[in-house]
Amino acid sequence: MRVIVELFRDQDGRLEGTLQTPDGARDAFSSTLDLLRVLEGLDLSRAGAAAELGSETDEEDTHG
Repeated sequence: MRVIVELFRDQDGRLEGTLQTPDGARDAFSSTLDLLRVLEGLDLSRAGAAAELGSETDEEDTHG
């Protein structure tokens, strides 16, 4: 799974930002702990299935 993480530091030094998933969902976070919670909540089972489908398609393209 590929995600996009936009990070910046607040004036007090705290990490803030957003995490965007391939389906376009965006989750905001306002601390390192929030970022870890967002990452923990990712559904990697769907990403694994999508990666398998992509690799099968790539194999068919190279053999056909």
